[in-house]
Amino acid sequence: MPIRFTHGDIKKVLKWMGYQKARKDSFIYFGLDINGKPSTVKFDYHKDKDPIATGTGKVISKSLGFRDTEELKEFIRTKGKRK
Repeated sequence: MPIRFTHGDIKKVLKWMGYQKARKDSFIYFGLDINGKPSTVKFDYHKDKDPIATGTGKVISKSLGFRDTEELKEFIRTKGKRK
């Protein structure tokens, strides 16, 4: 069964990891991935509860430096519990 993310999940992860938009109206985010390497992520935010396609979630997780979507889901789960 595929691991699903919502737009809100990805938006939170980008904020937690310190990613910034390239421009005000851009879909491109710049920052450091989980391994500390510079990376870019293309993410078109709609609404918090809108689901992201499984392929898109996989590409975003790879861009953020995670091995797979399961590792990203665990990152979201543990970050949420710290607050």
